[in-house]
Amino acid sequence: MKRTKPVTNKTKSINDNRRVVVCGDSFAVGIGCRDLINEPFGSLVARELNRPLFNLAKGSSTNLSIFLQMQYVADKLADTTEIALIGNTSYDRVEWFPLDMDFDRRGRRSGELSNDMVNYHQYPPYGENSYWQTLPNPMADDPDYTGEMFTENYMGVIDYWQTFGRKKNKPYSDYYRRFDLEPKQRMKTLYDFATTVHEPRINRIYSIGVLAMGHQRLKHAGIKHLIFSHEIEKYSQYIDTMNSVNVNLGQLSLDYTDDIPSWHTNAEGQRIVYEIVMKKLKENGWI
Repeated sequence: MKRTKPVTNKTKSINDNRRVVVCGDSFAVGIGCRDLINEPFGSLVARELNRPLFNLAKGSSTNLSIFLQMQYVADKLADTTEIALIGNTSYDRVEWFPLDMDFDRRGRRSGELSNDMVNYHQYPPYGENSYWQTLPNPMADDPDYTGEMFTENYMGVIDYWQTFGRKKNKPYSDYYRRFDLEPKQRMKTLYDFATTVHEPRINRIYSIGVLAMGHQRLKHAGIKHLIFSHEIEKYSQYIDTMNSVNVNLGQLSLDYTDDIPSWHTNAEGQRIVYEIVMKKLKENGWI
């Protein structure tokens, strides 16, 4: 009986249904673009590879929550992922839970963190009227989704407190509606921490560590992936060189500032990221 040659990732048809999956923050979502469907780098890569796109990125993500996205891909999307593209984020971010968070609800083990806890529904472009264009919450179909965990840029905390929180009669803010149920003293504590205690050099080490953990999860799951970094030499000490790619999303937002304005990169900057990604995929022999 003649044996047939096994199908490998290299020879498998490009027309199957395995997806390009994107993880990251607002830059990875495509905030800054006028067309979030066609202009972000993930959309450009997926179109080039003739693959469906699944974008798990969320505005104001922390590097810890980006790790949770990577963990989600490894645990639940491994069989349907062709390539995962992970954008890192800045070191000035924080995460916390509501005071009444019940970790044991629905049998969840105490202390177990997962991406279904993160509050996608309250951030652009998933929140109602939160951006130029609104997209469906990518976690909405997950039966475990609760969306209770805050992930926020410290500048958001500072702006909220200085503009609304410290006033006796807090004015309504559609953008900061997610903080309406948070006790005022708690938001003041976060503000004080952000302005007097937070040290980005400490958070830098923690951030590289959690992304390295995510790298190992994806690697052990057999998922091809690229992790963006603006400090490629530092990240490559902990993340395999073939999985690390030099992308500075912050600098691109300065060089190719959008006109919305959202202080992100525009479609031209997103295309530069696409070109960098495609070059790396070819270097790795993945396409």
